[in-house]
Amino acid sequence: MKKFFTLAAVACMAMSVNAQDVWTVNTPEGTLKAEYVPNSDASAMSVVSFSTTNVEGTHTSGPVAGYIDAETTPLEPKVDNTWGGMQTKALSSDGSVAPIYYVSGKGNPVNINNVEWEEVITDGYPTGMYRPNWEKSYYVPDGSAGLPKNGTYITLTPKVAGTLKVTVWINKGSRDVYVVKASDAKALALGTEVIASGYINGQNNDVEDGNPLKGYPMFQENIAAKGTEDNDAYVVGVGNQAYWGYLTFAANANETYYIFNKNTQIGFGGFEFTAGSTGINDVTVNAGLDKNAPIYNLAGQRVGKDAKGILIQNGRKFIK
Repeated sequence: MKKFFTLAAVACMAMSVNAQDVWTVNTPEGTLKAEYVPNSDASAMSVVSFSTTNVEGTHTSGPVAGYIDAETTPLEPKVDNTWGGMQTKALSSDGSVAPIYYVSGKGNPVNINNVEWEEVITDGYPTGMYRPNWEKSYYVPDGSAGLPKNGTYITLTPKVAGTLKVTVWINKGSRDVYVVKASDAKALALGTEVIASGYINGQNNDVEDGNPLKGYPMFQENIAAKGTEDNDAYVVGVGNQAYWGYLTFAANANETYYIFNKNTQIGFGGFEFTAGSTGINDVTVNAGLDKNAPIYNLAGQRVGKDAKGILIQNGRKFIK
């Protein structure tokens, strides 16, 4: 009887430790949450702050995406800090695509402290007009350009270690998308440290019985990162096709993670957070773990011991 009580107590603790925190941009009625209002000062950033039991976060909009090109100095800043509004991807006929609600803000995520100006040259002659050169202000994966200081981006800070699954909308699949640690401003690697799942506009439209999904692609559990530049920064997609889906990654306690596109806006639909083990399970469960048990990726596919990313063995997630 005592042994049974001990196992039951451990099971209850494990359930509470691994409970999910969920926050979405839409209300149960399917309307945009009241927090999404622009700052009354158009030159200041609009910030939505939210929190759950284990996670605190923000979603920002504007105010300065850039500067109006071909202006004489001093350049006039753009001061639009409004939200892009709420949009929905409808449920597909066969249930393979979940409805995704998202809202996007205004402004490319840049570090405005790094902006440099260049004179517009026309037919080999200087014009006396200037435009911003964004190369240093855009984020780079090694962190050398710093974190965004304005524009549209998401921050999430878990109080305990666990797994974050973030709902996003990527307007153009050929643009870089990043999950970045604030502590060193370095990007996590897509396809290994960050797993993308969801669907791509215009892709994989055929189901087994030959009936199309009328424009809605099949849900994919694990979408390979596209491209070879910047640690495979391109998330998914062909050309400018849009992507609706999720970015899943292991998150450390008290680390802030930035999620954004490099040079375009990102849509945010919310997140799910599953807290990791506190060490309670390790006392009673680890002794019985089978080190030779099969290993699976998040798509449920069996993989070898050399596989990288978020993996599952003995029913437990780990990152390698």
